[in-house]
Amino acid sequence: MATTKLLTGEQYLIQTVDKRLALTTHRLIQQRHPLSWRSNKAVRLEDIAAWEVKPTGSQLYLGLSVLTALLVYFNESFFMLSGFFIALFFMTRSQKVHVLTAQGESMVLPLDVEQRHINSLIDMVRQAQQTRLDKLGLQKPVYSKAKATAAVQAEPSTMAAA
Repeated sequence: MATTKLLTGEQYLIQTVDKRLALTTHRLIQQRHPLSWRSNKAVRLEDIAAWEVKPTGSQLYLGLSVLTALLVYFNESFFMLSGFFIALFFMTRSQKVHVLTAQGESMVLPLDVEQRHINSLIDMVRQAQQTRLDKLGLQKPVYSKAKATAAVQAEPSTMAAA
């Protein structure tokens, strides 16, 4: 897997075993699959404004459940199949960590870990972030949903003007 070039004075603090996620003294780096067209994604520690832990499930199971629920009109046995897909949807849900920046960007961490390990990861990143902010002499950014949606809505108008 390709390694990300580090900035001047930047050092690795911790890295996952599969090297998909790395915490450095300056950034939180998410490395994508080597064959994917998307490049690596990095968020500077001083830009991190908030964290959200959201449960996510496979949308395929939810869609199949709705489809088989509609097929109940033709045959009542599809009712059980619809319930089966709903059960699969809830059974395969996992918690994902969403890192939010003050600019409204979001990075979903590719982790399937328990709640206590997520909390220790968040605490570790917060400590590194506080150290970085103290070194730069900055305040912690504040995440505002209104500001984030305004930034996202402003992007299409900027693209249309270009």
